[in-house]
Amino acid sequence: MEIEILQNKKEGFTPIIGEMTIDLLSRLKAKVDSEGIDVLQKETIDILSKCTNPNKRESQSITNLVVGYVQSGKTMSFTTLSALAHDNGYRIIIYFAGTKNNLLSQTTKRLRTDLINGSVNAKHYKLFENPTKDDSQRIRNALSMSTKPTILITVLKHHKYITELATMFNNIQLKNTIAKSGVLIIDDEADQASLNGYAYKNSKSEEWEDDEYTTTYSSILKLRSALENHSYVQYTATPQGPLLISIMDLLSPKNHTVLTPGKGYTGGKTFFVDEPGLIITIKQDQVYHSKHNDLTNCPDSLINALQLHIMGVAIIVYIKQKESFLSMMVHADREQDASQKFYGWIKNLIDAWANMLAYGESDPAYQELRSSFHENYVEAIRLYEKYNEPYPSFEEIWHYVYDIILDTNIELVISRNKRQGENKEIDWSGSCSHILVGADMLNRGFTVEHLAVTYMPRYSVGKSTADTIQQRCRFFGYKKNYLWSCRVFLPYEVIIEYREYVEHEEEMRNWLLENKSLEDVERLLLISNRLNATRKNILSKDTVTTKLSGWRKMNAFQAIPENISFVESFLTSHQEWKLFKDYGTEDRNHAYIKVPIQEFIEFLTEFKFQNMPDAARKQATLRYVKYLSTKTNTPLTHGYIIHMAYASREARLRAFNEDTQRLVNLHSGRSTTSSSVYPGDAAIKFEDSLTIQIHKVKLKCDSVIWSGREAYTLAIYYPEDFAINYVETEG
Repeated sequence: MEIEILQNKKEGFTPIIGEMTIDLLSRLKAKVDSEGIDVLQKETIDILSKCTNPNKRESQSITNLVVGYVQSGKTMSFTTLSALAHDNGYRIIIYFAGTKNNLLSQTTKRLRTDLINGSVNAKHYKLFENPTKDDSQRIRNALSMSTKPTILITVLKHHKYITELATMFNNIQLKNTIAKSGVLIIDDEADQASLNGYAYKNSKSEEWEDDEYTTTYSSILKLRSALENHSYVQYTATPQGPLLISIMDLLSPKNHTVLTPGKGYTGGKTFFVDEPGLIITIKQDQVYHSKHNDLTNCPDSLINALQLHIMGVAIIVYIKQKESFLSMMVHADREQDASQKFYGWIKNLIDAWANMLAYGESDPAYQELRSSFHENYVEAIRLYEKYNEPYPSFEEIWHYVYDIILDTNIELVISRNKRQGENKEIDWSGSCSHILVGADMLNRGFTVEHLAVTYMPRYSVGKSTADTIQQRCRFFGYKKNYLWSCRVFLPYEVIIEYREYVEHEEEMRNWLLENKSLEDVERLLLISNRLNATRKNILSKDTVTTKLSGWRKMNAFQAIPENISFVESFLTSHQEWKLFKDYGTEDRNHAYIKVPIQEFIEFLTEFKFQNMPDAARKQATLRYVKYLSTKTNTPLTHGYIIHMAYASREARLRAFNEDTQRLVNLHSGRSTTSSSVYPGDAAIKFEDSLTIQIHKVKLKCDSVIWSGREAYTLAIYYPEDFAINYVETEG
């Protein structure tokens, strides 16, 4: 087999295209045109060239970000990346394959099909799903084989399984086997592995230390620390999370790649800009919410959607024969009871329609149903007519309706239904028509094959976050063959949110394409007014009133050199420092500056935190300040930065817990021992805006590693009146 060496002008790792990459790309040509193959190859080389060199026997690690559209081919990208990694000496590839078992199974199956190719490439790849310590010997055996197979490990994105994997790789025998061999970690839907949603999902607790994803993230850190030479590649279609919640602090990505969708891709721009006729508005009284509008009868809009789906199957599958089946997705609400309710309505309708048609055309029920379908015929062929696409008559369509109804497979995809839940595999080729009913399990990462009609009456009391609503877009994908039969039923408010998001997404992608630095992109995302429409108030009231009120003291002891360099540069670049109040000693005298809100944002953006709770606080604060600065009435225009003990040559000594890497107490308390009363560090603040205190501390503990180290950390004051006004405004 000829090996192609690709010259890379920059210094660093230069990948080669070898046997397994050539094999995979040749098989992908059956569904991707030559131009698409060229783009796929080029972008895969770009991704791997930014990773560590697997053949360089030294400790290395790097994190990179890969951004694609929803349903645009990210799985194909990381599958090709896997083949290229194999050809270049990576011996282990780990896949964080989603937070649900159906996504894990989907990824495992895809790798087995595309990479192992049945058993054809079994000597090149060995696949393990959620391995335990019992699999350790088999993995060691495979690593010792003369054929040098690459070990593929798919694992559920859950702390239990990732921790077990970390424990396995810390085992001395396996650790010695892989030594400094290259390991590639591919994190599918990477924003879920970071802090995505901390600010609103975990709003009930008073602090971030015990929030939901802390354990998952900690397990990822354990795994990474067990691997001496590894690359961590984050794939996502919604980088708002990775960028806005400071994945840069937590996982420190150095590079990014933006994936190019194939020619046939139909995404947000297609549905909400180019072809808005694909969207149908669900009337307000038919929009579902389990508490505010718990529907008791099947809404007419759902009946219309079902009939459009069936007629679409008649046109695309039977008459035009462009696809072998079409699917419909119904996403009513995150509550599983809602999915069961809609599933019952749909099943009853399909069964009733089958019975009506069985009576024969002379029966009144038959005629009534035929009339109902005929009323929706105009909508079924509307876009065909608009774009001069040939379309069949109603009689031609009606001829197939009975068979389609009889051949419709209805699936309830929820976790409580084990038969049709997490472990359910859809037999796509078994029916010409599929209807899938569910919520969270049909969200992020799940592929609904040949999806044409989407019915999503989900009602949100507050404004949705951009990345969350985008991940519900299972209706994006490669649909050029049947686009004119696609329809998406949505509430009016959700349609507006999607339109706003599409504009934001396109600008964000342009920023990513034009900027080499992820830090520049993060700053643009935070400061640009173009984000106002989609990211106004996405913090819950509980988050603001419990976590963003009063003093919050932070611990920045993982990026000490970077923060020292940044803070000292910031302090010397400003000459306008003013004394807060003369309290008589250097340790108690503090200087402050009042800065424009944009500079306040930039300061907090640049200051680094690499622990989960404080990185979450940083992000929530940035979102909060962004919201406050864009309020229609009395926008926040400034903030305060206070240099604590500014004239002191010595850092302030503070007790430090080396296990938690947190200070015992940052603030000095109130004192009356001197000639003047010192009110305590907590009194050094302003009430008309947020205040950041910069503290230079010297750590006091028993640890040889930590004791005596000096570092900068922050304390932030959130005026309580701001929290009260926030709740009143958004209530």
